[in-house]
Amino acid sequence: MSDPVFLILATASVLLALAFVVRPLLGGQLRGTLLALIVLVPAATVLLYLAIGTPEAIDPDTGQTGEVRSAVTDLARRAIAEPENADHWARLGLAYKSLEEFSSAEHAFRRALYIDDDNDFLRVELAETLLYASGRPQLPEEARQLLLRAAATGDDQKALWLLGLDAFQRQDHMRATALFERLLALLPEDSSVHATVAQHLQAARGEVGLSGQSPASSPTITLSVGIDETLASGLDGDETVFVVVRAAEGDGPPLAVRRLEVADLPAQLEIDAGDAMMAGRAIALGEQVTIMARVSISGDASAAEGDLEGRSAVLTIEDRTRAEVNIDEVL
Repeated sequence: MSDPVFLILATASVLLALAFVVRPLLGGQLRGTLLALIVLVPAATVLLYLAIGTPEAIDPDTGQTGEVRSAVTDLARRAIAEPENADHWARLGLAYKSLEEFSSAEHAFRRALYIDDDNDFLRVELAETLLYASGRPQLPEEARQLLLRAAATGDDQKALWLLGLDAFQRQDHMRATALFERLLALLPEDSSVHATVAQHLQAARGEVGLSGQSPASSPTITLSVGIDETLASGLDGDETVFVVVRAAEGDGPPLAVRRLEVADLPAQLEIDAGDAMMAGRAIALGEQVTIMARVSISGDASAAEGDLEGRSAVLTIEDRTRAEVNIDEVL
């Protein structure tokens, strides 16, 4: 509809069609007026276009934005044709996000996550979309929970980055320090973002120092996780291992979660505030906790028959707590 030639021809065609319909109904003295309109209206349309050019509202998209919009159309067709394909919806969400059409991006990511509900990439992209849509520097609560889950079950760099920035915005500088330290350890020194993360880490550490606190005051659990050789011999090595720290009393959410694979075992882990499952609720000095390590055969975070598990005794958290868990039980 944005082609001016098309608009001109369409206008003329409509008027010409009207002429053939109306002409038999008109008397002779009105025929001249009608013929004049048929000639003059298209001519006026041409002159108007030459005078003001193509209106911006109907100007065809050009450049990168136009290419993305063209891709969106194609991706939307694919998503509609294969509505259960999470990859189509994810790509559509990314395209909408690049166009800053956050409502449409949110819909696409939610659909993708509904289909593939164990995808940390989708959680992070949906969380970032919700943040952008809010227009605020702090994460909406739903976005924060999505990122916490992604960071708890893996080392997603974007999740750690967004959570670190959010913690800094909320002046939780100790948590920001832990998150930025964890992220920096994942980045190669020649990475283009290494220096940026290091600067934010320095700023968070500076704020911690000004408040009279120290990152060292955040307790750390040094954990050894192993698996019984007999049980390990029947596994492929790519099965998911969930390491979960819980308060010894109560049925609340985990205090910290880390995800590994059987091939990583035996493993040495450092669990601290950066592994917290919920913002503002991490392991604390003097707290009593238990640690569970479970091999999930299905890959699901919920325990199921046939999973393999091991648990620690009740531990009292000190400045640096050492613990060991051996996976030696079949559920």
